[in-house]
Amino acid sequence: MQRLSRITIFLLVCFIFNAATIGPISAQILIEWQPYTTGMDSAKNNNKSVFLHFYAKWCGYCAKMEKESFQDDSIAEYLNENFISIRVDVDKEQNIAEKYNVFALPTTYFFSSSGEKLGSVPGYISKDRLMAMLKKV
Repeated sequence: MQRLSRITIFLLVCFIFNAATIGPISAQILIEWQPYTTGMDSAKNNNKSVFLHFYAKWCGYCAKMEKESFQDDSIAEYLNENFISIRVDVDKEQNIAEKYNVFALPTTYFFSSSGEKLGSVPGYISKDRLMAMLKKV
């Protein structure tokens, strides 16, 4: 009986120690992606710039950008506040990819709220470089 109490106390102390060192858990901010047509209309109606990102599920650099750049809370928050973010899967929406002459993945376009092309970047964009670009648009 006494041995059981010691084990219980030991486990309780371990639990309290682990809980104290973990700290508060924060929710991750997610980018509010919109479909192409809805997003372009929303940008005009809300007078916001457009962040248009082309990707494919099989693309390694697309996955890297998703994990390292788009999962960053500061990037997600900035995009959500200042842009209409549109993501296009080139395998599912080939006509849109062809419209923008997308040949490399990932490819990212920036548009004004009126639809004027401000620029495009082929390839992976690190979170630091992406934030710098977003702040210039």
